Amino acid sequence: MLRKYGIGILFTVVAIILAITTEILGLLDLANYKLLDYNFQLRGPLSSWASHQNNPNDSLDVVLIDVDDESFRLLSEIGWPYPRGEIWDAVIRNLTNVGAKVIVFDIQFDARDASTAQVLSVFKGELPPGYQDGDEELAEAILYARERGTEVVMASTIKTEPSRIPPQLLMTPNDIIMKANPDHGLVDIDEDKDHFTRRYPVFGAMAHDADVWRPSLAMKAVKYYLDIPDDPGLVYNMESGEFNFGPISIPTYGSDYPGFLTNIYGPASHAHIGASEAWQTFQRFPLVWIIDTDDYALPFEEEDTNWMSNFDPNSDLNLMMSMIDPDFEVMSSPFQDKICIIGVSVEVMHDYKSTAFFDYLGAPTLMPGFEYHANATQTLLDQNFVHVFGKTIEFSSDSALFHILLIILCAVLAYLAIAFFDPLWGGIIIALEGLILFSVSVGLFTTDYLWFFKWISGNSDNILVPAPGETLFVPIIAPLLVMVLTYGTNVLYKFMAEQKDKHFLKDTFGTYIAPELIEKMYKEKQEPKLGGDSGVHTAFFTDIQSFSSFSEKLSPAEVVELLNEYLTAMTDILLENKGTLDKYIGDAIVAFYGAPVPVENHEKMACLTAVHMQLGLDKLRKKWQSEGDRWPDIVHNMQNRIGIATGEMVTGNMGSAMRMNYTMMGDIVNTAARLESSAKQYGVYIQVAEATYLAAKDDFEWRDLDYVVVKGKNEPVRVYELFSTKGNLLEGYAEMIESFHKALEFYRAQKWQAALDGFHISDSLEDMFPGRSTNPSKVYIERCQYFLENPPGEDWDGSWTLTSK
Repeated sequence: MLRKYGIGILFTVVAIILAITTEILGLLDLANYKLLDYNFQLRGPLSSWASHQNNPNDSLDVVLIDVDDESFRLLSEIGWPYPRGEIWDAVIRNLTNVGAKVIVFDIQFDARDASTAQVLSVFKGELPPGYQDGDEELAEAILYARERGTEVVMASTIKTEPSRIPPQLLMTPNDIIMKANPDHGLVDIDEDKDHFTRRYPVFGAMAHDADVWRPSLAMKAVKYYLDIPDDPGLVYNMESGEFNFGPISIPTYGSDYPGFLTNIYGPASHAHIGASEAWQTFQRFPLVWIIDTDDYALPFEEEDTNWMSNFDPNSDLNLMMSMIDPDFEVMSSPFQDKICIIGVSVEVMHDYKSTAFFDYLGAPTLMPGFEYHANATQTLLDQNFVHVFGKTIEFSSDSALFHILLIILCAVLAYLAIAFFDPLWGGIIIALEGLILFSVSVGLFTTDYLWFFKWISGNSDNILVPAPGETLFVPIIAPLLVMVLTYGTNVLYKFMAEQKDKHFLKDTFGTYIAPELIEKMYKEKQEPKLGGDSGVHTAFFTDIQSFSSFSEKLSPAEVVELLNEYLTAMTDILLENKGTLDKYIGDAIVAFYGAPVPVENHEKMACLTAVHMQLGLDKLRKKWQSEGDRWPDIVHNMQNRIGIATGEMVTGNMGSAMRMNYTMMGDIVNTAARLESSAKQYGVYIQVAEATYLAAKDDFEWRDLDYVVVKGKNEPVRVYELFSTKGNLLEGYAEMIESFHKALEFYRAQKWQAALDGFHISDSLEDMFPGRSTNPSKVYIERCQYFLENPPGEDWDGSWTLTSK
């Protein structure tokens, strides 16, 4: 018991240590990241602007203003970076005029306006009279917005220059823009090991000024959108491990990272789902639509597009004028009380993030950086945070206890499966445990525990969407790994132990003990000993008809080749039908059924073996005949005879203490041997005793053959000829059997003449194939003729005594 379970427990502990070690080393982090991404894709998008077109007030709180390929092309004559007094001034004013609550720039304005800087370089640092400084115009636009209740948030970033002291520098909008006192937020975002972006910082800090928290861009956007006061502002709650920011409680991603997992609301809003249709998680507008007013003329002459047709097909007005001019009421503003985040999706700018929905639409689609800020902003507004079991996906001081406990639990479940079930069923159970763990983990993420059934039934679109803040991700890669390791190590140990034990038995006893016995000895953990077990089994004897004649026609080498081919084919059939090979005696095969391993319906299996052997021999005959003159006719017409009897016998190890063999002994064994040898006197090829017949009669075709006292016996036995499985008699045999049985009734009633006439009829129907010298009908014809002259008397029991084997 200690050996059986102790080693298994030891290997399970090793599996636990290996799984924990891989966690500590971070070897499973990437797999857990991909699992998180897969959970997002199974859940599907939380929003699409297309679903809100009929109810714009139900849309998300963030709108995207995109410097996309279209805008970049139409404004190509101006060139990037765009002049701030001409473009960005107009953007701020127009969005303010249509009711935007917060305007957020994910574009750096730390350098001077390019157009202004060029003029200054030409005029030696002085602007010519009447020339407007682009940065001053932008500052004036910011003041214009603030006066009308719209706040502008600019982008800032922390740069590191190793040669600088201190090496870190906060890059904010330039001094001229900052005269308007716009707020700014950090746009710095960390990537994970696989270069995907999943987290978002609440704030950033510089090494030389670590106590100063500089909130991120999304935090600033939320601050002004919800009118969160500066006092107390952002506060860290040591007890809960969360940041409190006005009405929002932000769960941190572990104690070492001041941020959270971003809940990605869907694929990138510029991702295409068809030939031309684009997915829009957030409502998205090209930059050129925003500046398209009467004050700014776009090169429409090159375009057939009517911007307004995107909202009102019957209007020839531009988008912004339709909302700015009070004389027009074409539509309500999609920017009203929204956070408008402005950024760049033009590929040459390289501001892209890989997110969970990277390949959601079937083709890799990167998300523009400013849309990632939009997802973080919406996550904060909805408080729709992704919680992690143990706080971090990685193995950390926060997650260590949770991860270890889950690994141990899964290892124990896997060990119980392999300890109390064989490797196959243990593997199936462990696979089910893994599937259940995966299904539960996805259920916790989606809050839909029936997701798997919806998914396999093709209804994945009906998987529930979790309510804000109810998403929980469980990193299960290490628990799954420990299940595999527990199964693998334990199965490998069992296999090696089994092979070791089997090799010991074979090396020690294989030269004189049958392989079947070795298997039995191994399973029962016993050493061979003399003695046996008594039970009802079926004995089986077969040999080749007139085999001595083969030696006269064939050379010794040919006899060996022929016999090996025959015995191989017959033995394969025997073993396929669960028979136990006892021994070969020349051309004879001795076997039995039901020991050492019990065989259900062993009588039927023995009869099935006999029928299959006849069919197998027929295939061999055809093969030998196809080989032409290689074999004489005696080989082409080879027949074998089979005797089967069921009864009490002893099976076990017979012999001496030094050399033994697993065999059978008993009176029924002799009966089976006599049935095989006496079959030649009847001209039959499968002779079966009554007990076997009674157990298997419903599955085969039979002939009631005789009530006979075989050589060496005193008591008569009823015997039967076996032809085939039920319903598979050869043509003409049914009529012959019927005629024979009618004649046999007359015979047993001592109506000799009627029986004689009947047997003549059945004899004419017997199949006298090559090699068959007699048949049961001929045998009974001779007996009837004998009894006509020598009646047996009224006390005759119908038996006949054979005088030879």
